[in-house]
Amino acid sequence: MEKSSFFNSVSHDRTYKAEDWAEYFASFIGNGVFPVPSTELQVVAGSGMNVTVRAGKAWINGYFYQNTGDLTVQLATADGQLNRIDRIVVQWNLTNRTISTKVKSSGFSASPSAPAVQRDADIYELVLADVFVAAGVTAITQSRITDQRLNTSLCGVVAAVVDQIDTAAFNAQLQAWFAEYESLSEEQYNSLASYMASLKLQGNVQYDAFEQHMAAFETQAAADFNAWFDGLQAVLDENAVTNLTNITNALDARVDLLEAVLFNDITENPFLILFADLDGITATGVWNAALQRIEC
Repeated sequence: MEKSSFFNSVSHDRTYKAEDWAEYFASFIGNGVFPVPSTELQVVAGSGMNVTVRAGKAWINGYFYQNTGDLTVQLATADGQLNRIDRIVVQWNLTNRTISTKVKSSGFSASPSAPAVQRDADIYELVLADVFVAAGVTAITQSRITDQRLNTSLCGVVAAVVDQIDTAAFNAQLQAWFAEYESLSEEQYNSLASYMASLKLQGNVQYDAFEQHMAAFETQAAADFNAWFDGLQAVLDENAVTNLTNITNALDARVDLLEAVLFNDITENPFLILFADLDGITATGVWNAALQRIEC
């Protein structure tokens, strides 16, 4: 089917609908936000759980959107244990015949994913920013806001009608994020360094105590060994077997002498009595010093 536009109407023979104009503009103006100035529809942190969408304009499917002043958008309360991502979008709704700013929230998760973008015959969305809502937070910081306006797959800037792109605001936001990240990194590093120092100090104290314990043990063990060895030396000389043999032989000789003195060839009636036979017997007589024996 051939179509042409736009011509003056004669007796209402040329009437046009809004979608005709939208189709016309969409043919040479691409979807996206207007990039000059660079703060157009920028999402920034507000107070508490609020974010602010700055003034600006956007173009969606040939339809025009304008936010004439800073718009406050309130985010839902953070979960106590899990995180979520809130996606700030400009939504074109053909059924409702509106273009407005909306908040789309992801499910709660330790590692949440941003909600999907809806783009069909009835609804078309441009993503302005993603806001990471951490568990338990009561306020949104700028570092938690990811600007998506330059992401061509999610938003992008209008094409063919702009002279230049002002990146000052984007750079300022990047610098603010970097400064906060640098501050947090330095704080975490200092905390880690302090923790490592405490571990080192604790380790040194425990090592010194262990070293002292081992030194005391070594001293006591050496003293105990020396005392034992000194006592052993009193019994054993360099040749322990020879020493013990000599002691045994000496004892045997003394026993033999006693037996000879006491019980061999006594007067006219010699007899021999061994020590093993003396149980219960009392020996009486005269001690012969010269022969070292008892004579009856």
